Amino acid sequence: MEREQNQERIEAVLRLPAARRYAYFLQRVTESGEVWGLDGEGWALALDDAGRDVLPLWPAPEFAELCATRLWSGFKPRAIPLQELLESVLPQLEQEGMPVGIFFTPQGQGHPASARELIDALRSARAPLA
Repeated sequence: MEREQNQERIEAVLRLPAARRYAYFLQRVTESGEVWGLDGEGWALALDDAGRDVLPLWPAPEFAELCATRLWSGFKPRAIPLQELLESVLPQLEQEGMPVGIFFTPQGQGHPASARELIDALRSARAPLA
């Protein structure tokens, strides 16, 4: 029963529009303290409409695992601690001009963001309410 409920929750989240999945991503990541990518002898990358590399990120391993198909077949979910993401990964991506793709689905839709936008959004989401 719990597995069925979990599967229903996953499917419901995947049906959300990209902007709503982005909000879910921010909430879940700030609560868990980690984000997830796909790793297979290096991080899985996608291409944006301009042909630039994009680093896809997910809020939980089950969502990343659903996208480990086609070009990413054989890739496995790998956690990135939120602190490492904010202090190392995203600043490096910002320096390289590489955007991130938040919460891709098996159909490929994700919310595009610059590394700077994601840093700012995560810091705002982590800030305690006054």
